[in-house]
Amino acid sequence: MEQIALIIGDNYIYWSAVIRVMAAAAAICAFFALHLRTGKSPVAALAGIPLAIISSLVLSRMASWYFHPEGTLKAALEFSSPGGFALMGVFAGCFLTAAFLRLVKLTDNLPQLLDCMAVSGALGIAAGRLSSAFNASDRGMILPETVGFPWATVVQNPVSGMPEHRLATFLLQAMAACVIFVILLLFAAGKREKKDGDACLLFLLFYGASQVILDSTRYDSLHFRSNGFIGAVQVLSAAAMALCVILFAVRMVRAGGWKKWHGVLWMFQAACFGLAGYMEYYVQRHGHEAEFAYSIMGIALLGIILSALFTRSRAAVEQRNHDAWLLRIRRFQKEDT
Repeated sequence: MEQIALIIGDNYIYWSAVIRVMAAAAAICAFFALHLRTGKSPVAALAGIPLAIISSLVLSRMASWYFHPEGTLKAALEFSSPGGFALMGVFAGCFLTAAFLRLVKLTDNLPQLLDCMAVSGALGIAAGRLSSAFNASDRGMILPETVGFPWATVVQNPVSGMPEHRLATFLLQAMAACVIFVILLLFAAGKREKKDGDACLLFLLFYGASQVILDSTRYDSLHFRSNGFIGAVQVLSAAAMALCVILFAVRMVRAGGWKKWHGVLWMFQAACFGLAGYMEYYVQRHGHEAEFAYSIMGIALLGIILSALFTRSRAAVEQRNHDAWLLRIRRFQKEDT
């Protein structure tokens, strides 16, 4: 049940909607501030914000309809009709907006723009997840009554009407997104040399890992139509993590060349992905061993994160060594002439 915040005539405004609007406003303000900090013209941000809002609303509504088909797509796009929004649509809308701004040359640095979107997006997600405190969505398994807040909250079963003590998945997701926001903000503000786009990649890596494990606990997670077992958010999150791992690996090899230990590292990462996937399969069939399954899954995901960060660090070291070697060669050539 949704909790009503305001009643204006025949119109009802719910607390969950109020929180989501406030979260979106916070993300927009953060994005604008981060974009101005880059020294770029504010035109891209001023043009991108309304485009991102419109595209995100449409795509998130379409994604929600696809995974929870109720009526026609046309009816779903009439926002006054019942239906929800899927966060993956917001990601798609923001990326398409950034790509469009680069295409029309309102920005000359797409990775930098994506960095600003990623950092501000983490803030928006952290605040937006709190909207589930005012309805029955985004909860997990039933827990003993001895487990208290913030790990569990009481929710009314919509069928039986009985109160249930369930895992507060939404709050854990908000906490994870908040930690990611702080990490990315410190990373963006740091004085160490960094590549444009790295904040976005780190966001995908960290947030993807958090969603692989936390979305698994939800009782209302999104599943593919073709298979009611495979979670769509988990698949997309794992794909985002794999993308980061691959891009960091390519950067490392390009900077320093192929080394034998690279194969060992990649085998370790592949094993971690496989272990995390197996533990998801395991926990779906042995729910009473959820604590064990999620612990092993968390260790596997942590292995992926740490190895990806190591790969990124090695790529930076190899690039510095390569640049220093080129500089010495050029100096030697000048002295020789």
